[in-house]
Amino acid sequence: MSKDRTIPGAPATGAAFGGGRAVAANRLPTAPRERKPALAALAVLLILAGALATMILVTKSGNRVSVVRVGPATIAAGSKLDASQFVETSVAKDNSINYVPWSQFSSILQGRTTYNTLVKGSLVTTDMVTDQSGNSAGQAPGTTLMGIQVKQGHYPTGQMYLGDKFTLYTDTVTAGQNGQNATANWVAQGTVTLVNRDDAETITATIAVPTDKVLTVANAADLMLTKTFG
Repeated sequence: MSKDRTIPGAPATGAAFGGGRAVAANRLPTAPRERKPALAALAVLLILAGALATMILVTKSGNRVSVVRVGPATIAAGSKLDASQFVETSVAKDNSINYVPWSQFSSILQGRTTYNTLVKGSLVTTDMVTDQSGNSAGQAPGTTLMGIQVKQGHYPTGQMYLGDKFTLYTDTVTAGQNGQNATANWVAQGTVTLVNRDDAETITATIAVPTDKVLTVANAADLMLTKTFG
């Protein structure tokens, strides 16, 4: 009767199966997750900043009004007005400027004859559609009220007060020959009086213009105002 023999140095029965558990038991414990309070605080700040920005936008949008703006074509003095000549636009509310509210277009403008040239793209104020026979404040005889837009850099910096005098320049662009750049030709059109304006970078202003210069101003490629002293 033979006896089971074991090979010297061989693991005992079951050691191969138990060895896995022994290895697992010898692993180092996993370190706990590190908390980062700074990141949590940053996330809270970002949420608060977003909420604040939303509140500011809502507040600003609540301070805007729908007003009347002249459409893509200049309306000559003496024209009869109708809705097809105008578009609706939104501007910041400013009680110092007598914009024509879009909701009141029918009662203020529809069917009326304008006594002034209304330049394309300009915002319409009640001063611009007033009968010239009772000259507005700051409007001299022989002048016509008209709305203009002057881009930043083409009007004096600092305060511009109602009644201030300015020299108005018009720019008629001459196309260059043989691919050369166009040249600007600035021509003084006389002194004008500021009747109204807004506070945008490209200002929309109502000015009293010498009546014989109205068409020149209306057809100009660009405009510029310089302060007149004395």
